[in-house]
Amino acid sequence: MQKLFTSFLIAVLLFSVLPMQVAQPASATSISTEKTLTNDVFHELSNFNTDFTLAYEGDFSKIKTVVQNAFNHIQKNEQYVYENISKWQLAMKYKGDSGTLTFKIMYLTDKQKEAYVAAEVKKILPKIIKKDATQIDKIKAVHDYIVLNSSYSSKTKNSQYSTYTLLTEKKAVCQAYALLMLKMLEELKIEAKYVKGYSNNERHAWILAKVEKEWFHIDPTWDDPVGNKADEVRYKFFMLTDKQIAATHSWNKADYPVAKSEKYKSFHIATQAFTKKNELFYMNEKDKKYYQMNLKTLKTKSITAKQFQQSKKA
Repeated sequence: MQKLFTSFLIAVLLFSVLPMQVAQPASATSISTEKTLTNDVFHELSNFNTDFTLAYEGDFSKIKTVVQNAFNHIQKNEQYVYENISKWQLAMKYKGDSGTLTFKIMYLTDKQKEAYVAAEVKKILPKIIKKDATQIDKIKAVHDYIVLNSSYSSKTKNSQYSTYTLLTEKKAVCQAYALLMLKMLEELKIEAKYVKGYSNNERHAWILAKVEKEWFHIDPTWDDPVGNKADEVRYKFFMLTDKQIAATHSWNKADYPVAKSEKYKSFHIATQAFTKKNELFYMNEKDKKYYQMNLKTLKTKSITAKQFQQSKKA
């Protein structure tokens, strides 16, 4: 079962009239306006602050729409932060065009846990990424790390949906898999999208990543099947087109970029795979025979089962 936490946003608008002079809150360094509100809110959310107040100047008759637009922008452009929100509430006080906006935010995580995640990601990436790595090399390294170091499970001490849980407990559900991959790719300056959709009629999450102007779907959760060996990876859901992944997944295509390149389709039949230097050794899922692929050229040659095992031990 692929479990996915669906964040829900509740805006509770509490109106009250202040005296004519509205003092700017001590925590605010500047006054927010309709133009700056998105950045001001995101600054607080990116620090995982749970309670904050912003001084605001503008038309309060439109404030509900302005605030919702700010969150919609963050949802589209700052997905890692947004998908860690479980609920938000807003209270306002104003007189005329001046007042305050007080936010209360609930997260799947907290500031300390996210500090750990950020530090851990910075520690992991140099260990798994080679100096001469291309974009596809980096994406594959992140995919492999998550698959090899994770187990799908909803039985966790901390939130089953968070990257912190996946990194510390080595288990979580699809949202954590996808968010960790998003976090790592963002750290590597690779453009990526967190995709929310369905698989087997259940809510599910995965990643779209951009390589050389083309987008590809990657589902690290589905490449980590139950019972998979600790030193083996499969690539059935690695670098797929819309058409390829649509056989098992569904999503609102209008919300995401189109993925149509089949450049990496040679990966999709690879199971029981492991990597040595620039070579991928694997069993073909269809004919059950063994192969070796050069990761630079993507050229494949047949090898024997004995050669496969010898390479694995080498």
